[in-house]
Amino acid sequence: MEPRILLVDDDRLLREVIGDCLKLHHYRADMAEDAAAALKLFKPGQYKLAIIDLVMPGMNGLELMEKLMAADSEIFCLIMTGYPTIDSAYKAMVEGASDYIIKPFNLNELIAAIKQHLGS
Repeated sequence: MEPRILLVDDDRLLREVIGDCLKLHHYRADMAEDAAAALKLFKPGQYKLAIIDLVMPGMNGLELMEKLMAADSEIFCLIMTGYPTIDSAYKAMVEGASDYIIKPFNLNELIAAIKQHLGS
């Protein structure tokens, strides 16, 4: 069975490119354009990994990550951002992010990070 991933990013094109890449690497990706849509899709135990954009309208990525991890302590969360700062990286890791990746990134870099956490 393909590992299931929740992909949350308000950039439609990036969401589609990452989603296509995940499918090519035999991952099943459910996509959401914001935290509210992600929370509607989410059920504890359903996803092994959530890939979450840090800066989104409404609830930000760290707030979403906290909600997902409170509901499912087994989920890995990878935070993506186009606005990297030492403070945001530190805060993401302290609050439980499994990894932090800076946009723009090479898709192979993303797949390597996913494999590191999912072991597949």
